[in-house]
Amino acid sequence: MGSGLVVLLLLASIATMGCETREEQIRALEDTEITVRNIGVNEFSSDVVELNLTLDIYNPNDVTARLERMNYTVYANDVSIGNGSFEEPVEIPPDEGRRTSTNFTAQPTLVPSAIFSALGQGEVVWTIEGVMYFDTPLGTIEQTFSENLSEMDNITESGDSSANGNIPASVTEEGGQ
Repeated sequence: MGSGLVVLLLLASIATMGCETREEQIRALEDTEITVRNIGVNEFSSDVVELNLTLDIYNPNDVTARLERMNYTVYANDVSIGNGSFEEPVEIPPDEGRRTSTNFTAQPTLVPSAIFSALGQGEVVWTIEGVMYFDTPLGTIEQTFSENLSEMDNITESGDSSANGNIPASVTEEGGQ
């Protein structure tokens, strides 16, 4: 009877260690960083508002992060101009980053004329707020984010990424929508 109890306790401790490792991995994924690198204005007219969002996603952890999707809201000078989503999975290896982009389209009727004027003068502060959804062995975890970017902060592709966060220069390009 005593040896059966020892075996049972041994099995329970092994099972618990595996759960702790998975839970630690999930907690580690919550440290994944997102930086809005650039917001390109494809078209901003009375017919359509179309932006291209370039994002750097950095995984500082020792496990691969798989971004399944992302839902976000775009603000121009603190005014919501619409919601968007990114639904193209991106795998981010440990201690690496990925650059990806997505197009955002909004109805111009939702955008006040003051925003059109500010954009024409280069005086827009963009804010992107949203939720990233990561796939893990124990299910999907959510991580919220919020990033600001002024017209002056928009970094060209040849610019220095260190000015806009701690995404390393070795960020790898990923396809976008």
